[in-house]
Amino acid sequence: MNSIPFIHRIGTKIIGIFLLGMLPLVGVIAALNIFMRQNAVEHGRDRLFRILYEAAGAQESVAYDLMRELRNLVARPETQRLDAAALDGILGRLAEAHAAVSNAFVCDAKGVVIASAKKPFAGLNSAKRRYYQDAMRERGLVAGDFVIGRVTGNPVLHFALAIPGPGGGPRGVAVVSLNLRRLAATYRRLDLPEGIQAATLDAYGHVLAGYPDGKAFLRDKSLQEIAREALAQDSMTGSVVTRQGMLYVYKLLRQEGESAGPYGIVLVGTSAAAALAQARDLLFVSAGVSVGSLCLAVLLVVFLGRGRIGRRLEVLAGFAGSLSEDRVCRLPPRFGNDEIGLLGQRLADMSRTLHDKNEHLAAAMDSLARERDHLSTVVGELREAHDALERQASQDFLTGLGNRRRFNEKMLAELSRFDRYGTPLSLVLFDIDDFKKINDSCGHQVGDEVLRRLGGLTLAMVRSLDEAYRVGGEEFAVVLPHTDTEQAMALAERLREHVAALAVALPDGGEVRFTISLGVAQACPGAREIKDLYATADDALYAAKRGGKNRTACAVVHTS
Repeated sequence: MNSIPFIHRIGTKIIGIFLLGMLPLVGVIAALNIFMRQNAVEHGRDRLFRILYEAAGAQESVAYDLMRELRNLVARPETQRLDAAALDGILGRLAEAHAAVSNAFVCDAKGVVIASAKKPFAGLNSAKRRYYQDAMRERGLVAGDFVIGRVTGNPVLHFALAIPGPGGGPRGVAVVSLNLRRLAATYRRLDLPEGIQAATLDAYGHVLAGYPDGKAFLRDKSLQEIAREALAQDSMTGSVVTRQGMLYVYKLLRQEGESAGPYGIVLVGTSAAAALAQARDLLFVSAGVSVGSLCLAVLLVVFLGRGRIGRRLEVLAGFAGSLSEDRVCRLPPRFGNDEIGLLGQRLADMSRTLHDKNEHLAAAMDSLARERDHLSTVVGELREAHDALERQASQDFLTGLGNRRRFNEKMLAELSRFDRYGTPLSLVLFDIDDFKKINDSCGHQVGDEVLRRLGGLTLAMVRSLDEAYRVGGEEFAVVLPHTDTEQAMALAERLREHVAALAVALPDGGEVRFTISLGVAQACPGAREIKDLYATADDALYAAKRGGKNRTACAVVHTS
């Protein structure tokens, strides 16, 4: 009977603890509600941004390809001469090579269309078109607005670039039209999740393409206001929740490598209600787990509170601290022989066993540390040996340039890129004139120094995207991506002139000078084999030799 009041007092305390615990739980649930709402919006925004960057990247890739083609078109001599007969064929091939091109045409300084990929174009004048006026004024690459093509009848977005004249002013404008139906197709290829809406607008707020229904965006005036405000602020990315309960994120579309303003914007959105519904579900689950955990904790306290176990549990808790500090645990007198007493005895025995094993473990750890240090040293030596082997496999030890193996790997990669994208690719082969005479008259050590000096000079003169190689005894090669014949010839001539001015000191105080002969070749469409480009450049090299040496010759590669 004396124990009944004690049990009641413990029960009263447990009930009070339970009630007091419920108060902060209510606050936790309210805080979770706010947090889940914010987290759901943030999660939805992050998900939309991932989709946005994928969609914008796909559309920018299409636009960048057309911008690069437009720059290449303006750089051609036929364009700068406004050679209408030659341009008709060039523009036709450009339109056939790119499915996204609706049309490509060239206007003179008065806006008259003189050549076009699509026919007929007689009598057309673009002088009043915004893209023409902007290109003539800015003298750079500009993007127009949404129009219906007068020749093709397709909805298009024009990219225009002024053609420089001999006096510095523009003598005309080259234009490439992006077919907006191809732009809309990028959304379908992305396989967007259900409930996602996406649209592309030009710099004037006109809808260019939409998903799943572009016409719906034409009726959504609030969305066009968001796009126009983002374009006006020139904010690269952002997000907004509309009054209609839609969460949108956007990204501005800019010209590649240009400082001009954006030419369009991509928006991706979804219903904010769906994200909030997910937050409510998570809230209910979290609240249920919290309440259940609290109830279980109270029941556990009630169960453990039966009998006089509090002090003994404190002793066992002290045992846990002693075990973590590697101290031997000793039970107090009259600790009991029930389950808790048995547990205490086991813990005391365990502490003695762990103490002994920790001493053995410490000795073993010291031994392992020594083995680890030794192993680390061996691994470092192996890594250095591996790196040395890698360098030997791909680098010429004498000149520091890439070897023939590395040259073949680079050529395969660049020919694949040339075949896929059509960007210019050139190869320069050169060797030392009369190198055998240098070896015979000055010795092989001087010959090796000549090779080293030539390799260092070549490496210093090429661009960061170019690579130079030693492909034979005194034969060298330079692979020039994104480089046409004219640019490759200019590099080859600069290298030839620098080599002619180079002097290598002799052991007796004299010096030896030498020259090189170079062959240049540019890959043509359909060239997929290394031997095609290499053989043509080699023929050009021997043409330079036959022409008197110390000169550069060029040729055009033919497919095998």
